[in-house]
Amino acid sequence: MIQQYETLLSNLPRGSLICRKKEYYYLKYRENGKIYDKYIGKDPEVVSDIRIKLEQRKHYTQMLSALKQEQKAIQKILEGLA
Repeated sequence: MIQQYETLLSNLPRGSLICRKKEYYYLKYRENGKIYDKYIGKDPEVVSDIRIKLEQRKHYTQMLSALKQEQKAIQKILEGLA
């Protein structure tokens, strides 16, 4: 499951949507310590598509975190039994 979530996350965009003057949207993200702004445009379909993908990324990140915590708990239990 962890590997599946990691592959799903690698296919989704990172960052957040920023709206500037006159409804122009940018995707703001960090890469190698630098902050980048990628121009998205005004098209509402493209903006909503990116919003949905960002929400999916957030959900998958939370699920991945929960799985990793469960994995740590299971490891501790198994170490206690051995």
